[in-house]
Amino acid sequence: MNPGEPQTPVMGQDDRQRSRELSLRQLYPPLKVPGYEQEKFVGRGAFGEVWSAIDSNSGRQVAIKFYSHRGVLDWSNMAREVEKLRFLFANRYVVQLFEVGWDSDPPFFVMEYMPTGSLADRIRQGPLPVPEAVRLFREIATGLVQAHGRGVLHCDLKPSNIMLDEDGRPRLADFGQSRLSHEHLPSLGTFFYMAPEQADPQALPDVRWDVYALGAILYQLIVGTPPYQTAESLATLSAKDTLHDKLAAYRHHLECSTRPSEHRRAPGMDSALATIINRCLALDPARRYSNVQEVMGALDERERRRAQKPLVQLGAIGPTAVVVVMALIALAIVNAVLSTAQRQLVERTLESNRFAAHLVASRFALEIDKRWRCMEHEAAAPPLQKALAEAVYSAPSEPDGAELQSWLEGRHQFWNTQFSSKTAAAYWFVLDRRGSLLAISPPNPGLVGQSFAYRDYFHGQGDDLSNHGARPINVPHRSNVFLSQPGNILSVAFSVPIRDAASQSREPLGVLVMEADLGHFAEFLGARHQFAAIVDLRPDETGREGLIAEHPQLQNRPVGSLRTYIPDAMLADLKRLSARHLQQAPAEDLDVGEGEPGGAEGGQFEFYRDPLDPQPDDLWLCSSQPTVVSRGSGRRDDTGWIVLIEERRQEVLHPLHRFWRTVVYGGLVAIALVTLILTALWIYVLWHLSEERGARRFLKRLVGMSESLRSTAGSTTARPGATERPGAMARSGTTEPLPPEGVAHG
Repeated sequence: MNPGEPQTPVMGQDDRQRSRELSLRQLYPPLKVPGYEQEKFVGRGAFGEVWSAIDSNSGRQVAIKFYSHRGVLDWSNMAREVEKLRFLFANRYVVQLFEVGWDSDPPFFVMEYMPTGSLADRIRQGPLPVPEAVRLFREIATGLVQAHGRGVLHCDLKPSNIMLDEDGRPRLADFGQSRLSHEHLPSLGTFFYMAPEQADPQALPDVRWDVYALGAILYQLIVGTPPYQTAESLATLSAKDTLHDKLAAYRHHLECSTRPSEHRRAPGMDSALATIINRCLALDPARRYSNVQEVMGALDERERRRAQKPLVQLGAIGPTAVVVVMALIALAIVNAVLSTAQRQLVERTLESNRFAAHLVASRFALEIDKRWRCMEHEAAAPPLQKALAEAVYSAPSEPDGAELQSWLEGRHQFWNTQFSSKTAAAYWFVLDRRGSLLAISPPNPGLVGQSFAYRDYFHGQGDDLSNHGARPINVPHRSNVFLSQPGNILSVAFSVPIRDAASQSREPLGVLVMEADLGHFAEFLGARHQFAAIVDLRPDETGREGLIAEHPQLQNRPVGSLRTYIPDAMLADLKRLSARHLQQAPAEDLDVGEGEPGGAEGGQFEFYRDPLDPQPDDLWLCSSQPTVVSRGSGRRDDTGWIVLIEERRQEVLHPLHRFWRTVVYGGLVAIALVTLILTALWIYVLWHLSEERGARRFLKRLVGMSESLRSTAGSTTARPGATERPGAMARSGTTEPLPPEGVAHG
């Protein structure tokens, strides 16, 4: 027995007081038993206390159980336990009895000492793995079979009454509540291990009581707590005053609670073992195993099926594994082919787009060069030279601007016929060397005479200045991108210096400016899912780089929200590409294969997310090409613009995806057909392997398989009004111990 473990008998108040007093005296045993020495206190129970000692003759360690509570001692209880131990003498699964001291005060008997403790001590360390629990359960059941074979019913089987020897093998102990099969005396066990019909003072001993307790022990081995035990149930039983009320409350709790199912969720649990536990714990004795031999038979059947299971699984899994391996190999081959095809398709698309970007960038560069050349040509026109020469030696308001205005309007209209209607210049205007506006086309008298020396198209320093003391440009220049007024349209100004044609001085007389709206310089007739865009690598009028200057989606955006920039990482890659491209020789400029294929260093982006895409999660294949103007004599001017050709990745790979879906659907159909054939062959094999070659036997197998599947799913049917309240294992003092007998059988 274990210290603190609730025992079956009930002690009165005097005995409780005496027990508390005895708890203070554990240095010496109640009686010095001759022939034994080195006594050590082990524990105390309802009837007395247990000490370990050494047999002086054999040196064997033993346990001495003293019945020291004589005030309430039922002598028949001790006699019954000794009697049952004698019946089971030399039983390997029962704690052995060595000596009995009937006439001693207090009386005692000497038993085997179990140094490992009880099964309850082992369970306190936590639930056991299912294989270990089944091993212990089988040995306990074997011991019960042998005890029942000798006509002994334990009637109070629980973990604290099962001791563990040095090898960890269980031994049955504490037969104080046991009955012989021919005895018709009631016997009450321990709550949550006691069958519901046993919780009746008038019930006659039944072998199925031990079957129920056996199932409760196996459940506790796996889960850690006995079935039906909850904190609420323990509190309810403790609140009852009389034994009759406690027993009635216990029976009511079992009848109204949900069937225990926690064991089904234990790792390693199988349906056969769960069925054994459920049948042992059946509340109706008729649905329970009729004896422990049937429980052992169910365990043997489970082991037999588990032994056959690998062969059955091999017969079912083997062909399936072959099919799966072949399918995986085929899938890997197809996937490798598709991956190679996808890589080649992406690379070819990127190269094709890069070639298209080169053509668009070349056309754009020619467009820019054409504007600079026409403006350089007009910068030498006599009306312009005359007006600027006069402005050099007079105040800005003194020169007569009528002739200059007429000339400027004429040249504006003429050159607009040389450009497309979408890229025609919005404005032409002339600035003197101080930055004052001399003429503008279309005419705007309110602007004439104002100073624009701070603007980038006048001084060419890349940004608008805060003062008006800048000097005019010396070479053709394109300004930063700005929002033109009043339409709030992204615009750019192309400007050239105006020099005195009759003088050798290189000091500009002024600046001729052409302003054009962006949006149509990079128009590209590609596929439905392919388009061109222009990105400005120079700072715009806000000072930020990477502005998307042209894009089809810009036309759909509200006025005033036209500023969108590419990601910073992509901007850095494009700036490196532009710097490297500007250093190439003119002949190399036509080599569209330059750079790393598919890499950012080569101006190709395989997974680009377009900031202006209405579907921001879509990916694009993007190739780029800087716009560089060749000015002759090896001179190459970087415009700061770079052309992007974008193509939706999903559309490019759509044929491969469609082919992949075809392969997958075809493979699934093939697997389904093979599975159907294998299933038919397996049914045929099962049919001929059956002991009965008839439909009834086959249907029985199918019914058994369905029941096994339902059992594995762990579904349980709750009784009406039942609720499941899993609780912790109660320790000593939580329930009132039950008397062994004494209830009249009416």
